[in-house]
Amino acid sequence: MPARPILRAAAALALVAVALTGCTSSRAQTQGSNDGAGVIGVSLPTEADAQWSRGGDALKTELVARGYAVDLQFAAGDARTQGSQVQNMLTKGADAVVVAPVAAGDLAAPLEVANGDGVPVVEFGRSLAGVDAAAAFAPDPTALGRAQAEALLADLPSSGSEQVAPDAATEPSPSPSEAPSPAASAPATPTVARVALITGSSADPWDEQRFAAALDALQPAIAAGTVQLVSGASLEAAAVDEDTAAAQAAAAEKRLRALRADADAPTAVLALGDAVTRGVVTALTTDPPAEESPSPSPRPTASSTPEAPAPLVVGTGADAATVRALRDDVLDATIFADPRALVDATADAVQALLDGETPAAAGEGVAPSVVRPDDVEELISSGWISTDEL
Repeated sequence: MPARPILRAAAALALVAVALTGCTSSRAQTQGSNDGAGVIGVSLPTEADAQWSRGGDALKTELVARGYAVDLQFAAGDARTQGSQVQNMLTKGADAVVVAPVAAGDLAAPLEVANGDGVPVVEFGRSLAGVDAAAAFAPDPTALGRAQAEALLADLPSSGSEQVAPDAATEPSPSPSEAPSPAASAPATPTVARVALITGSSADPWDEQRFAAALDALQPAIAAGTVQLVSGASLEAAAVDEDTAAAQAAAAEKRLRALRADADAPTAVLALGDAVTRGVVTALTTDPPAEESPSPSPRPTASSTPEAPAPLVVGTGADAATVRALRDDVLDATIFADPRALVDATADAVQALLDGETPAAAGEGVAPSVVRPDDVEELISSGWISTDEL
């Protein structure tokens, strides 16, 4: 293993302010005995999303099986907290760092220290431009967004069946008295789907790429007039612009409740993000929070129009709440990229780098899968989720 210069201690002092301001709650856990293989620091965005909690557990298990001690930490969605976590890992002597970056900027200083000290850095599950890493293994956010929009388009109500002319060789021509009326022979009016797009943060490059790909995939249907965007036509309009998973879920819930109360309520929703999907599920499966009354007098009965029928929803991720909603037909589908498929390649890269070898700089990642209600049993049999959690 490479020697560790004193540079880390000096760099730690430069990040004291970052550590003090990154006060969002986070969790750390260390597992494994360092039998000489080394200590691996792993910093993931949040434990609130199963993508990171279960993906992190799978990566930790694999690294421990290879003889490493693993310092696994979750940054609660806060980029400054993650920057401090990585710096602390380096200060404590981590031999390699695996990171799913919340944002590139807050990792620049600690990763500069890592590279100066010869500590390899590998991205896992999420890759951002500007992060100085030796290797990266992550799904493509554009593939996720495109798959989500295509799943929605495939499941929208039929836009009307075409009139098929009878085969002249087998069907007799109708007599004038039997001829169909002009109304009966007119093409069916296309069904227009009113679609809303909801995403997490307009400042997140990952959300930006996923949103752009989804919108691009919807464009032919928009141009044909079978899809009308009633909300979220731009990234800024679609984003709830919250940082943490809990805040994004709460904001997405509020957004969908407001949209469903509108006269042009959406008939379909793309929930672009795991936390956003959980918020949409909450809006569709629970009553709205009770409004506080300014006086003890009874509130008059609401006279607003009834709430719109539940929209067709395609979300992302496979958290317990999401899979439960899928099983119960609250969601039409979810797009899932299993992070466990990236574990072996990530661990191989860490091992190769620590052995002074050149690893594959990037893997093929993991292709997104469209998971529908009939596929829930496959998630259970794969070990991703248990029946008890549902």
